[in-house]
Amino acid sequence: QTLRYLDGAIPKEELVRTFSLDESGSRVVYQDNPAYPACRQNETGFPDYEGLPLDKYISVMEMANPMHKLWSDSRWNKLTLAHGCYWGKCAFCDGSLDYIKRYEPNTAKTLVDRMERLIEQTGEIGFHFVDEAAPPALLREMAQEIIRRGITVVWWGNIRFEKSYTEELCDLLQRSGCIAVSGGLEVASPRLLKLINKGVTVAQVARVANNFTGAGIMVHAYLMYGFPTQTAQETIDSLETVRQMFELGLIQSGFWHRFAMTAHSPVGLHPAEYSCRVTEPPFGGFARNDVQFEALSGCDPELFSEGLRVSLYNYMNGTGFDLPLHKWFGGMKVPRTTLPPNYIERIVEE
Repeated sequence: QTLRYLDGAIPKEELVRTFSLDESGSRVVYQDNPAYPACRQNETGFPDYEGLPLDKYISVMEMANPMHKLWSDSRWNKLTLAHGCYWGKCAFCDGSLDYIKRYEPNTAKTLVDRMERLIEQTGEIGFHFVDEAAPPALLREMAQEIIRRGITVVWWGNIRFEKSYTEELCDLLQRSGCIAVSGGLEVASPRLLKLINKGVTVAQVARVANNFTGAGIMVHAYLMYGFPTQTAQETIDSLETVRQMFELGLIQSGFWHRFAMTAHSPVGLHPAEYSCRVTEPPFGGFARNDVQFEALSGCDPELFSEGLRVSLYNYMNGTGFDLPLHKWFGGMKVPRTTLPPNYIERIVEE
C-alpha cells in the first residue's frame, strides 16, 4: 500500500498502519485501513537468497562470547516461527507495538516446508529463528515434523524459560537439530522478576537451563542491571546467582545489558509506577525509542558496570569462581551476597 500511495495510485486514507505528517506538516497522524487486515503468517514471504554469492561471504568471529560467536561465525538462514510475542507482558519491552503485541504463530508444516526450500536454494542447513520468544508448543510440533521427514538441520533461537521445557522436550528439540537457545534471566532477583512481570522465577530458569544443558543444547542468558529500584544488594545477589549457574554448567554464555527505558514499554508509558521519572522535554519529533529517565530509588548502576562485565567474561572462560564478589569491583565497597553458596545447586537437586 505504501508503494501504491507513493506512485499516486491510492489516496493517503487507504494507507495501512502508517504514521505520517498531516497536510500542515506540523502534526503526526496515524492512518489504518480495516479493509486490508494483516497478512496471515502462512501467506507472508520469507528470505529469498537467489543471486547472492553466498560462498563469497567471510566468517567473522567478533569475540569470545559463545553466543555472539554463533551469531557471527558462519551464516544462517533466517526464519520466523510466529508474528509477535506470545507473552508480551515484560515491563521493559515495547509490547504495545504491533510487531510484538499481535501474536500469530505459523504451522509446523509451513515452517519445515520453508526450511526445505531454503536448503534447496542456499545449500545451507543452519537456521536462526529470530522471534522475540519461540512458542514451546510450536517448537515441539516443528521438531516432530523435522524428524518425521528425516531432514538434517541445525537451528537455534530465543526462548522464554517456560516450565514446559522438560527433559523430554529438550531431548526432542536436540534430536531435531537444536544446538543453542537464548533466554532472559534478566535481573536474576525474585522481587525484580516479579516487578518486571517476566513470568519466570530464578528457580524455574535454573531447572529449565539444566534441562537444555543436559540435552546438549547451549544456553545463553540475557542479563539486566540498573532497573529502577534495584539496590546494590540485589545487584550483588544477582551476580552470585549468575556465578553459581555458570559454575554448575547450567549456562555457558551470557551478557549484562544495562536497562534502557523505551517509549512504548510499560515503564516508558507509566514511569511513576516503577519509581522513576522522565527527564527529557516533551517529544516533538516523528519517532523515538530510548527515553531519558531518572530512577527515584535504588543504586547507581554505573558503579557496577565494569565489575559485572569482567566477572562474566571470566565465568564464561571457566575461571574466577572462587574470587569473592567484591574483588570484581576494585576498591568500591559493595555488600556481601545474602545467598548461600549452594543456592542454585539445591534448586536443581530438588
